[in-house]
Amino acid sequence: MIGHEEIQDRVRTLAKLIHNDYEGIRPVMICTLKGACPFYQHLLDALQDLKHGYSVEFLRASSYAGISTTGNVQVVGAELAKDDIENRHVILVEDIVDTGATVANLIPKLQELNPKSVQICTLLEKRLQEGKRPAAKAKYSGFSIPNKFIIGYGLDYNELYRDLKDIWVITQKGIDFDAKTLF
Repeated sequence: MIGHEEIQDRVRTLAKLIHNDYEGIRPVMICTLKGACPFYQHLLDALQDLKHGYSVEFLRASSYAGISTTGNVQVVGAELAKDDIENRHVILVEDIVDTGATVANLIPKLQELNPKSVQICTLLEKRLQEGKRPAAKAKYSGFSIPNKFIIGYGLDYNELYRDLKDIWVITQKGIDFDAKTLF
């Protein structure tokens, strides 16, 4: 669906937008694990190339089982400290916003820590069915994609395919693959 070079070009463009919007400001960049890891790292690299400083934080959230969203967002892992967020500009970095349930769940948790602002930066936004709107909207978005289940560049199907450099639409063969053959 999207090749690695096209992804990298868009990541650099997003970094320039952030750099322009946060001139003279050191935002807190929060990675939503696990899927956003490659995007997050490349975005930070692009900000470094622009000589733009930032702080680093991580959250782990999950709402998928197989190829379907459960509608239930689970946040696990380390809690953010109020001192890390209070009176700071925060950018929540996501791999994909489809229904927006994950970011809609995380934003209030972040706002409890009294940041100056919270914005969303996502690599992908799914185009939903007519009349449906995501629960949250990203300020910075890399690509608008059709409503297909995708893998690669950090996105997975049952923990497989995160290691692909490109973004692909999963096929039935990919869904049927028995990961036990890899061990």
